[in-house]
Amino acid sequence: MQLQMLVAVAEEGTLQRAAERVYRTGPAVSIAIGKLEGELGTPLFDRSGHDFRLTDAGEVFLNYAKRMLSLRDEALAAAEGIKNIKRGHMRIGANQSIGEYLLPRLTEAFLKQYPDVKVKVVIGYSESVISALKHHELDVALVASRPRDSDLQAHLLMRDKLVAAMSPKHHLANTEVIHIQDLGAEPLIVLTVSSELRERVVETFRRFHIPLNVRVETETLESVKQMAARDMGMGIVPRMCVQKEEASGELIVKTIEEFREERNLWIVCRRQAREPSPVCQAFMKLIKSELNPALRPHYANARS
Repeated sequence: MQLQMLVAVAEEGTLQRAAERVYRTGPAVSIAIGKLEGELGTPLFDRSGHDFRLTDAGEVFLNYAKRMLSLRDEALAAAEGIKNIKRGHMRIGANQSIGEYLLPRLTEAFLKQYPDVKVKVVIGYSESVISALKHHELDVALVASRPRDSDLQAHLLMRDKLVAAMSPKHHLANTEVIHIQDLGAEPLIVLTVSSELRERVVETFRRFHIPLNVRVETETLESVKQMAARDMGMGIVPRMCVQKEEASGELIVKTIEEFREERNLWIVCRRQAREPSPVCQAFMKLIKSELNPALRPHYANARS
């Protein structure tokens, strides 16, 4: 309870809002935090202002508190009958392309089989999703970069390719084969520098000594597609993201010869002495059954 109160005060900023969140009175929360600080021998909050601000020690301890509470939740879920997958929770993290264009279908199929399991989905860049997984804030991660951390195990989820997406009005729309040399002077619409996809595009252009002519940087693949459809430039995106627009004719999708290398997508979980939770195992089994018929030949059988 002390840890719950600590997290509540840190996230809410005031005793009153924290007390409402944990269903206690303000004085009760203040006493609990004081006892915790006494046990640790250091103040966790700076009380000099109106709001409660974490000290340096508080910042460090808060991360451990969240991890301990997360482990408690996992233990309670296991003790309450999750072995039969009749109830429980599943926290899934995914990078943007998987999270927006593949995960909704997988989640829908999973909940049809296990309607009483509660699912939380977090979408972000691969690096932040993997960090959350390591800190026990997620149960499983679907990402585009295989982590090197020995505490994690990765299985190949599927393979995809990066393609050029453009308006039917684009002057390269009727070109049979596009080479990276054709794109040196083309205005491009790309994701921001913190994304794995952007890094992959930049590296390929650098390898072939072709300048990257960025017209627009944006945070989402949806905005890349929308801008490309308006003929504001060419987007370089994962093929899985443009299947609907390609079928409707809203976007012309072309393979770039120098981007023929397939992009591996991974499902990652923590490496533990025991097997992953039954819910995680059920989710991984469902992924195999859902992706195998739908995404052949880009699907790859899961393996370590």
